[in-house]
Amino acid sequence: MSPQRVPQAAPSPAEPDSRRQPDYLPARMVNEFVYCPRLFFYEWVDGLFRESVDTIEGKVQHKRADAGPRETPPAHEAAAMETIHSRSITLSSERLKVIAKLDLLEGDAGVFTPVDYKHGKPRESDGGGLELWPADRAQLAIQGLVLRENGYRSEEGIVFYQSTRQRVRVAFDDALLAETEAAIAEAWRIGLGGEIPAPLEDSPKCPGCSMVGICLPDETRLLTIEEARAREQLDLFAADKKPAASEGMASGRVRRMIAPREVMRPVYLNTQGMRVGKSGEVLQMKLKEKVEAEARIGEVCQVNLMGNVQISTQAIQELCESGVPVNYFSMGGWYYGTTTGMSTKNVFLRKKQFRLADDESFCLRVARQLVAGKIRNQRVMLQRNHVEPPAETLLGMKQMIEAAERARSLEQLLGIEGNAARLYFGEFAGMIKPEDEDLAGSRA
Repeated sequence: MSPQRVPQAAPSPAEPDSRRQPDYLPARMVNEFVYCPRLFFYEWVDGLFRESVDTIEGKVQHKRADAGPRETPPAHEAAAMETIHSRSITLSSERLKVIAKLDLLEGDAGVFTPVDYKHGKPRESDGGGLELWPADRAQLAIQGLVLRENGYRSEEGIVFYQSTRQRVRVAFDDALLAETEAAIAEAWRIGLGGEIPAPLEDSPKCPGCSMVGICLPDETRLLTIEEARAREQLDLFAADKKPAASEGMASGRVRRMIAPREVMRPVYLNTQGMRVGKSGEVLQMKLKEKVEAEARIGEVCQVNLMGNVQISTQAIQELCESGVPVNYFSMGGWYYGTTTGMSTKNVFLRKKQFRLADDESFCLRVARQLVAGKIRNQRVMLQRNHVEPPAETLLGMKQMIEAAERARSLEQLLGIEGNAARLYFGEFAGMIKPEDEDLAGSRA
């Protein structure tokens, strides 16, 4: 039913530039091209690849996708079947010279939907909804293209993100398919042209990439800037003129790969039986008279004691003098209270707070913000944790946010909050994901 992929020939040691590309471009390589053209060049043209934690986890997670029935009848026979559930199907396109491996193909009443398994989580759109990452969208669109060119009717695709166990759908409309075909053509052009693309600039993708040690984006860009400076200096001596200010000079410093540590950090202690004391300006955490840890008081923003954890009077006095609060909790995290120094001395602020508490218009303005923020957080929780949040529920909660911001009375605001809670808890069950259930293969 589908042609086999032609293996990529490795460059000959005697002829390093003699590269022979396969007849078909895998959909996974188009994914890499959209993600980073330079990464695509290293893997597709140079044949370089390095494993990372993410790539290994992705392979392990795909083992389940590769299990199960693989035989899929031809398109004219499959269209007459009620349902089809096949895994690990390979199809190709002669027109675009691409080949795709479908993790899962579902057919229902003659309509076929590819399901692609991805490690990670979906992207949050500007409007707060869930959407595919551009690279995942392109790879899934290729699956839709090869299905159509092999006679199967396919209108949409699904990506199942393993980390959050959520499904995100995308429609195979004309704009997406045209965009994907353009990416395929550009990938072929770069793959056959032999010129490596420039590295990404200040991209958050680079630190987590398994090829960053080979690509060296910061170093490559820095050398490019230094080369431009050298050319300008040569031009200065040759033409006896001042060089023009070069763009990007200010960003020539290599980006720090490790973020600096914040000075003020909270301390959490939940080891039962631990005692907290002080020695000079250092907190000492002891267990059975043995010092288990130390922390400078000047680097601590708060101390949190969970359960049966003791603290000396001397330590409390020093923390109060330094303006560091001590918070007390039960072993399960139930808040009891706080010990803090006399750092709250603004009586004018307190007087204004009590006066505003009797101002109905002020209370309504504050309540609007609180209720709107609560509904917005509930909506985000559904978007992040629901397997496939219904669009009408998300739209309804968005309308509740707008209504809360325009509420004219506390009573009206209370009704809006209750209506939003009804929508939220009505879909609460969708955020509970059993580990042994194949959510990717189930249909809404």
